[in-house]
Amino acid sequence: MSKVTVHELVICITYILMINLFFTIILFTWATDDDLNNIPKAWGERFVSIFYYLITTFTTTGYGDIYAKSVRMKLFISAYMIIVFSLTVSFLFDF
Repeated sequence: MSKVTVHELVICITYILMINLFFTIILFTWATDDDLNNIPKAWGERFVSIFYYLITTFTTTGYGDIYAKSVRMKLFISAYMIIVFSLTVSFLFDF
């Protein structure tokens, strides 16, 4: 295992943000009010809230202010966590 440099860390953070933006766009177009609790109706606020939800989920902070209600959203978020965690670990540790 090699030592992670600052450059690699910046690339990793950028990579994580890009993945989260990708999933935010998917959820923004796909998720309904029945899927996520406490999502605002306004376009900009909704986008930022979904991005915030994905970041807090990825970092395992999970404040609980926004959460998955439907079964399909719970499955989607579970798959999201596995994918993002696996990609991040593989990127950081060169598996």
